Amino acid sequence: MMPWPQPLVIEDEIVACAGCGEYRDWLILSTRDEIWLRCRAGHQQVEPRLDTAWYNRAAGPADATHATFEGCLRHLGH
Repeated sequence: MMPWPQPLVIEDEIVACAGCGEYRDWLILSTRDEIWLRCRAGHQQVEPRLDTAWYNRAAGPADATHATFEGCLRHLGH
């Protein structure tokens, strides 16, 4: 999981949350060969235009590990 504070642009399109329309301050999750976006309001959506290779290129080194999903969310300020 990594924070993505700026707008996420894919194929010249700014990605917006399907639940609330927000377009910045994402958490990007890579799990089971899928990339998920989570907005600050907690809506989640799969992003099929991104893949694990993109995530690995975009993510920096991990700065912490957490026992729970909620612990990671707290660490990232969500």
